[in-house]
Amino acid sequence: MDKDILYRVDKRMGKYKTYLHKPPHLFIDKAYYIITSHCVENIRPFYNNEYKKIVCETLFCAFEELHNWDIVAYVVFNNHYHILVKADKSEELPDIIASTHKFSSRKINKIEGKVGRQIWYEYWDTVITSLSSFYARFNYIHYNPVKHGYVKKMEDYLFCSYRKYAEIDRKKLDQIQKKYPFDKLKIREI
Repeated sequence: MDKDILYRVDKRMGKYKTYLHKPPHLFIDKAYYIITSHCVENIRPFYNNEYKKIVCETLFCAFEELHNWDIVAYVVFNNHYHILVKADKSEELPDIIASTHKFSSRKINKIEGKVGRQIWYEYWDTVITSLSSFYARFNYIHYNPVKHGYVKKMEDYLFCSYRKYAEIDRKKLDQIQKKYPFDKLKIREI
């Protein structure tokens, strides 16, 4: 988490695509994105640790191993996830999400004997435009397990990147949380 990792993003740098029945997307290579995806009709298919682990594994496989994107922060819940990623080739994003959702759905549906059930709804992505926005989103992802009542302390939630950062440098993590509180900043994104 270097200060040099971000740059001021100008939407003229990228390609903006609109879709008939999907949210619009701005594609900028090497930019940071926050991505959120929810399940259909708010079902809660990832109700156990095994299923959350499947979602985590498919996210890391699709983004990092297959497409060379970096997952900076993540959290996976019973019915949604948030990830903060650095894009490689940004226009691959729809395909990465589609393969992640397809693979995780098929694996969980096979275990439960519900072949063909739709699990994922849609995803929303936002290009991060500043250092303060980056860290506010970083903190938002890590605070989410407490916000949703899964745990009382962030480090107690298993399916979140917070623990990894806390083990490396808890003091720096605390400083980032104080300097960039996700609930106090007014973030305007593109």
